[in-house]
Amino acid sequence: MTDVEEMIRIAIKSELDAARNYRKAAEQTKIFLLRDKYSFLEKEETGHKNLLEKLYKSKFPGREIILPEDSDMPFPSFEVTDDMQLSEILKNAMEAEKIASEFYKEMEESAEEENEKAMARYLSSMEESHYYLLKSELEIAYNFELYDEVHDMMHVGP
Repeated sequence: MTDVEEMIRIAIKSELDAARNYRKAAEQTKIFLLRDKYSFLEKEETGHKNLLEKLYKSKFPGREIILPEDSDMPFPSFEVTDDMQLSEILKNAMEAEKIASEFYKEMEESAEEENEKAMARYLSSMEESHYYLLKSELEIAYNFELYDEVHDMMHVGP
């Protein structure tokens, strides 16, 4: 695919975008448990970004991290818009997590040092776990009609 430096920059951009979209999804939903899961995913993606920035700075000391433009990204971004249905957000997020997991597997193959390979394996595994968390939410949405349009007090929380 590309060199490790570019892969790290792409990964940082991807994690930033994912965190932003999970934040937006959390703000849109009225379901407090789902909002908590989206907020959890936002924090996870921010943590991944921080880990990748740390790797970049240690591997390329003194170099500024220049993130790629949206048009230079090798895969489509996960985007949340105000008019999206719950199932559409979940499906798009699942697809993005699957792509991210595969990307980190490629990054592992391109990495030179064992600590880089281990980090890429870890990130791939984390993205895969995010996929299954979202998949369970999608199944709930499909199994319970009007999941996000129930009685106003149903999802207010404790």
